[in-house]
Amino acid sequence: MFSTRHHRGPFGSVLVSLLAVGIMGGTVISPRLASADSVDDKRRQAANIADQLDNLAEQMDALGEDYAQSLTDQADLAVEIDRAQADVAAAEAQLSQMRGTLYMSAVTQFMHGGRNSTLTNLFASSGGVQDSLQRSQLLSIAMNQGSLTTDSLDATATSLTKKKAALEKKRKQAISIGVVANKRLGAAEALAARYEQLQSTVQGDLVDLLREERSRREAQALSDAQREAGTYKSKYASIQKKYGNIPKVSARSQSAIKAALSQLGVPYRYGMSAPGKAFDCSGLTTYAWGKAGVGLKRNSRAQFNSLPHIPKELAMPGDLIFTGSPIHHVGIYLGNGTMVHAPRTGDVVKIGPIRWWKVVGVVRPG
Repeated sequence: MFSTRHHRGPFGSVLVSLLAVGIMGGTVISPRLASADSVDDKRRQAANIADQLDNLAEQMDALGEDYAQSLTDQADLAVEIDRAQADVAAAEAQLSQMRGTLYMSAVTQFMHGGRNSTLTNLFASSGGVQDSLQRSQLLSIAMNQGSLTTDSLDATATSLTKKKAALEKKRKQAISIGVVANKRLGAAEALAARYEQLQSTVQGDLVDLLREERSRREAQALSDAQREAGTYKSKYASIQKKYGNIPKVSARSQSAIKAALSQLGVPYRYGMSAPGKAFDCSGLTTYAWGKAGVGLKRNSRAQFNSLPHIPKELAMPGDLIFTGSPIHHVGIYLGNGTMVHAPRTGDVVKIGPIRWWKVVGVVRPG
């Protein structure tokens, strides 16, 4: 009778021994565990990319508002230049009228005084404006007639010179600001290109993992924002007692909110405030409150500095929420920890959570 037991060869014995040692020593790595480690690595990589994108976004916000500040400076200076030009034109007209009055008086005196009049040489000189002024002054002294005096001519001439110098200075400032504005826009656009380039390097599984990571962060931010807003609401009355002269919420705030919400989905673009086309963050707040009948400064920093400040714990719908140091972003509070805002290049006007820990101030238009 033959035995049915199988005999192991040398290789089989060694394999069994290795498996036994591996199991007892815990050194066997299953394909499932290896795959899990790979996914965890990719998740960490996606989180790192999200951090880099967030950091670039902060820098883009700051440069964008720097550019908006330059545009505001340009607009303000353009108004000043127009006024300075009007002042120069008025002073020139006044001087011309004074010279004309003296001229006619001098001609009359000359005609009565004859060819040997001592005024003849005054008219013979052919100098510039200053010579003309000097002749007019001498005429006034020689004739001692009319209400015009040397002092009044001096004052007019000096005023005109100063006004022209001021106008020239403003024109040079305008050129300088234009150069600065272009540099700031170039820097902002270069940073935006880096942002887009970083996003474009994300390939394969990382695309979905990065999307999941950003969605997770946004959901967490919303939860945190709503919880914080709930805390503020529960303490509203007690906090309000600590502050005096807090302006009431404007009846126009709902109109501003409605105007802002009507622009949901409109693209972000530096320095823009064009309904239906493009906005930057302060361009949206300027537009929305403008539709409500309240004029705001054109950039976030000027808005913050020109309006009544409110403790963030007392923020109400319609108030403006500011972040960044220096300030570089603003949105319109909707309540319950959310705001409508124009975030950054590559994004659109949308509703998002407030990172209360980033808030540096709240103001109340109206």
